[in-house]
Amino acid sequence: MERVSLEAKQRDDLGKGKAKKLRRTGMVPAIVYGRGIEPTPVSVDAKSLRSILHTAAGRNVLIDLAIGDSAQAGRTVMVKDLQRDIFRRDIIHVDFNTIDLTEKVEAHVPLVFKGHATGVVDEGGIFEVHLREVVVECLPTQIPEHIELDISALTLGHSLHVRDVVMPAEVTLVSEPEEVVATVVAPKEEVVAPTPVPEAAAVPGTEAAAVPGAEPGAATPSAQAPEEKGKPEGKAEGRKEKREKE
Repeated sequence: MERVSLEAKQRDDLGKGKAKKLRRTGMVPAIVYGRGIEPTPVSVDAKSLRSILHTAAGRNVLIDLAIGDSAQAGRTVMVKDLQRDIFRRDIIHVDFNTIDLTEKVEAHVPLVFKGHATGVVDEGGIFEVHLREVVVECLPTQIPEHIELDISALTLGHSLHVRDVVMPAEVTLVSEPEEVVATVVAPKEEVVAPTPVPEAAAVPGTEAAAVPGAEPGAATPSAQAPEEKGKPEGKAEGRKEKREKE
């Protein structure tokens, strides 16, 4: 595990206004915690802190913190918590925790995936990551920078769990063993909406007008021709009898 040194200055002026003024000078407000000691407000150089956190150990780096002539001078600490500006992502506050190098601590260790999943290469699946780090317990000097996980045998529809992660001999797993780390899933099929078929337009004159009260499907009677106008039937018979008498 990487180990670095960092200078700190004890600060007596507390409060939001004082902290903002401190940040404008390139310093980051911090507090040092530890078992059996009072929390100690300090400040550290922002650039030095960023450089330390960008080492391979990340937030698990061991820091020999020098705080002048205070009771915490020469204590080894680890980063307990960080606060960042929500827009610029600059570190605006840090909490350090004093540690004993002979006592075990819990640490978050990142996972590094090795190989190419069979379910992706041969079966066309999609590799999904559900967990990128695990919690372990070990001595501070034995914290791994990362833990490798081979995903080559991972097939479509199957998952790797925390229990599948091989721990170094000196490290104890703390994370839940049944928690899913990664899986290969089938790609989602794109649903294409069917193209609507336009209805055929009716040809004028091909459909008869509906007859009120007619049963569906019944033939529609054709229009009757107007009756031929004739003379009254009684008068025609009278003229016929007259011709016969003559």
